[in-house]
Amino acid sequence: MTIDKTIQLVKKNQPNASTSILNRAYELFQKLTKDYPFIEKKKIQAKALEMFFKTARENTQIEFICATLFFDIKIDNQIFHKIEQALTKEISLIVKSYWLAKEKLKNNQELFEHSFRTAFLLAKVKMSANAICTALLHELIQISPQAQEEIKNEINPEVAKLCVNLDKIKNIKVADNEKYIQALREMVIAMADDLQVIIIKMATNIDCMKYELFKSPEEMKNLALESMEILSPIADLLGMWRLRWQMEDYAFRILEPENHNQISIRFNVDERKNRDKYIQKTKTILEKSALKSGISCEINGRFKHFYSIHKKMQTKKKSFNEICDVFALRIIVDSIDECYRVLGIIHNLWEPKQRRFKDYIASPKNNNYQSLHTTVFGLNNRLTEFQIRTKEMNETAQYGIAAHWYYKNPARKVPDWIQELLTKQKESTEDQDFLTKFNSELLANRIYVYTPRGDVISLPENATPIDFAYAIHTEIGHKCTEAIVNDLPVPLNYKLDSNDIIQIITDRTQPGPKTEWLEFIKTPLAKKKIENYFNK
Repeated sequence: MTIDKTIQLVKKNQPNASTSILNRAYELFQKLTKDYPFIEKKKIQAKALEMFFKTARENTQIEFICATLFFDIKIDNQIFHKIEQALTKEISLIVKSYWLAKEKLKNNQELFEHSFRTAFLLAKVKMSANAICTALLHELIQISPQAQEEIKNEINPEVAKLCVNLDKIKNIKVADNEKYIQALREMVIAMADDLQVIIIKMATNIDCMKYELFKSPEEMKNLALESMEILSPIADLLGMWRLRWQMEDYAFRILEPENHNQISIRFNVDERKNRDKYIQKTKTILEKSALKSGISCEINGRFKHFYSIHKKMQTKKKSFNEICDVFALRIIVDSIDECYRVLGIIHNLWEPKQRRFKDYIASPKNNNYQSLHTTVFGLNNRLTEFQIRTKEMNETAQYGIAAHWYYKNPARKVPDWIQELLTKQKESTEDQDFLTKFNSELLANRIYVYTPRGDVISLPENATPIDFAYAIHTEIGHKCTEAIVNDLPVPLNYKLDSNDIIQIITDRTQPGPKTEWLEFIKTPLAKKKIENYFNK
């Protein structure tokens, strides 16, 4: 594998990144290995270039790609200094962490491989060098009492602290309710200190579930429940879709193996051939029309993960064929203007399905997700869903908070909802009170609904028009008399669904809310506003 091919790949996958450092890293690698015996040098170079290309193909962080060149050379402190001087401190720390982990875990290859795969996954979602170093070193805390001090001195205090905080939340989901609540409290504190700790936790869980590293079925089940019930909703709030779907799918395989296998077989055997053929035909037609309009775009079939299919089959009471009947494609373009122009091209080619267009560019979701969504009657009248976005929007959709807080704005580490949760954690001296607040405000599945003007409102699953009204304004909630959802009148206890458009009818003469609303509302905000009204 040539260095030029690797650099071309990085330029294609990360057009905004500077690739000059890749050349400098390769030049340094050649200098450091030039005096090796011929056969040894060829072997090390071949292995290094193979990993160099693999990490570039997987679209990992540039610092991690560079660091892999030095994973198999003879290392000493002088070499770490040379790497830092010629390249960056971050690359030097990743290499040093790799070698420290390799040395300390030399008698436990399984743990070392787990640590490396976790670091690799974090590099794919563009996490910081400190997070990658923590992934490489986190198992050392378990095996050595001196590990914290050693990591602090050899790497840096931030990585040592992340390792300790990660160890505190190693097992969140446990049978003992008191220990479970205490683990949740520790998690909130650790997240408020540095949000990276929970993302590293997600990555370790994914690797443990994927490779089934725990022997005990009970341990595996707890890990799967923890990933599905606690970490997946947090990943959704952080906009980290790539981690969320992996946690859900691996947890689904452990918790419901029969259902997982049924969907896996049908999706891969029955669907793949037809799906690939259909997507290719649609891509060809759309690419041709876009090029005529002077738009260059990247079109890919969008992956449907198994847990999502299963969940839709359960909630919507539909068959596998009905759920998988909607084909999905993602279109990446260079600018916002081109997003809307491609939307126009799609609607000219195929008839759009009513009420299935959503503009998350004008009105982003709470987790900063932006995209245009439309569903049309495509080839052979098959329902086809398109997501249209720019490269930057696609990065945000894939990497979530890593693309914003760490990748572009490292100064801001904790979003507001984490600080609010920390405040509630401190205020809730009663464990059950804290658990109730945690479950209702953080772990509830979210839906995204719209005002008539197109503003996006995030609500918990099964929320009602009353919850929506109070999310808009207290007085709109108090004076609410009727609700219209998708142009149809509905009762006030109606369960809303994602993409619903809600209009609230108010009556200024109405004195206030009804006590019976407390029986069906879902949001703590609505409940608090209604209770405050009656308390007065």
